[in-house]
Amino acid sequence: MRKSLLRNTTIAGAFALMSLAGTQPVLAQDGMSTAMTYAGELQFQGQSITKDTAAFLHRRILEQRATQLVTWAMPMMNFEQLYPALHANLKTSQGMDISDEDIFFGLYDGYDGVYPFMTGNVTTPYTIGFSDLSQTGPIVVDLPPGAIFGVVDNAWMQPIHEIDGTPGKLLLVGPGQDAQVDFDGTIIQSDTFRVFYFYRALGTGDEAKALRTSVKAYKLSEADNPPETKFVKYAPKPGDEIALNTQPRDMRFWELVNTYVQREPMAERDRFFYAWLKDLGIQKGKPFNPTDAQKEILQAGLDVGMAMSQAISFNKTREMFPTSLYGDNSGFEDAMAAMDPKIDLPTYSMFNERASYGFEATTTSAGMVSRTPGVGSAYLGGYYDADGNALMGGENYMLTVGPNPPAANFWSVTVYDIENRVIIRNEQKRSDRSSRSEGLITNDDGSVDLYFGPQAPDGKEINWVQTNEGQSFFVYLRLYGPEQEYFDQTFPMTPIKKVE
Repeated sequence: MRKSLLRNTTIAGAFALMSLAGTQPVLAQDGMSTAMTYAGELQFQGQSITKDTAAFLHRRILEQRATQLVTWAMPMMNFEQLYPALHANLKTSQGMDISDEDIFFGLYDGYDGVYPFMTGNVTTPYTIGFSDLSQTGPIVVDLPPGAIFGVVDNAWMQPIHEIDGTPGKLLLVGPGQDAQVDFDGTIIQSDTFRVFYFYRALGTGDEAKALRTSVKAYKLSEADNPPETKFVKYAPKPGDEIALNTQPRDMRFWELVNTYVQREPMAERDRFFYAWLKDLGIQKGKPFNPTDAQKEILQAGLDVGMAMSQAISFNKTREMFPTSLYGDNSGFEDAMAAMDPKIDLPTYSMFNERASYGFEATTTSAGMVSRTPGVGSAYLGGYYDADGNALMGGENYMLTVGPNPPAANFWSVTVYDIENRVIIRNEQKRSDRSSRSEGLITNDDGSVDLYFGPQAPDGKEINWVQTNEGQSFFVYLRLYGPEQEYFDQTFPMTPIKKVE
């Protein structure tokens, strides 16, 4: 009777497990049962998991948390890697000895100049400032009259101020820092110490060139007698080692996460994530000295987390991003993934959108997601060919941009390598083609055929971007001043096609 009751209890527990795991349990002697789950094989004795299974699940808990922490950290890691990269590159190319207290703007132009930045655009020049307010104290940014447009972002790539052509002074203030209450301008309270501020001087010729270096930036403590603002042209020499802002794929990733945690205040939305970090050896106010077991788990989580981030970013689904896929079968996706750069919305904070964009691109602003026709910019990413295969550098492809693309200003197509998400490096030293490309061949109906591959098609060299054997790639179609056809998704887009 006792044995029969034990067997019935075991069966009941096993079938309860079956309903949870969705698989038929395998019953054994001594009340043991086994079920296969997405996490692996789980063993029960009666209704109790075995000690071995408990140890197995504890390991899985940490691996899963490390994996999700990778997607959580993606946009912050983007900037956390960019800050030292900017300093290292200017030190290498210009011989500058830069400290965290220095305030300067870097000038980044063209194929070599924008290479360090994920999905940089070679068509328009960048002027970039990036400061650590914990080292500099509050900073004044003085904007002159003129067509200067850009953004101030916090350490999570969240815009905290749009630079929209309005002249005047901005005061960037870090957490817990005292602002000058009688400041003659706009006080911008950042919730992180590191702030990224960049702009473009729109227009052409000498006027735009002069406007580009007319912004002033200095410490508030030096406001009575501000020093001359430094503008440093990034001009790498052949053979220079170049630091990228691509997120690392080794333990440096977690070392940078720890650097962020130690420097910045914790956002209230991140309390649970900080609890997960604590379990993995990262805790504010304590040194990061992971055990060998923690290192193994952190690396395993990073490997899967980076792959998941690429899945989120390059394989968007309508379930996760309802409006991100352009048309029905265009093969193109909204690279911004319908993200609201504010991130923190009334009922939740965006997570998927932040992870998606942070994996592949740098900086956000309101202009990048504007829904007003003729304003801002739009970004469509193409990551696979018409057959659903990866775009491989050893193959040849063609993309047709239809007649009259919905861009009030101009359009461009840029090629990036998948591994680092930076502009492709090739013998041409050319990574894009655009409506501004001189001599671009146009079809009779106004459409343009662009070619990607290791060799140029005969007579079409001007419409071609060279790709590299063994290196997969993706492309961005940018629309500057996107028009209503883009927002309605009525402008026809066709997938990238493999050609012989």
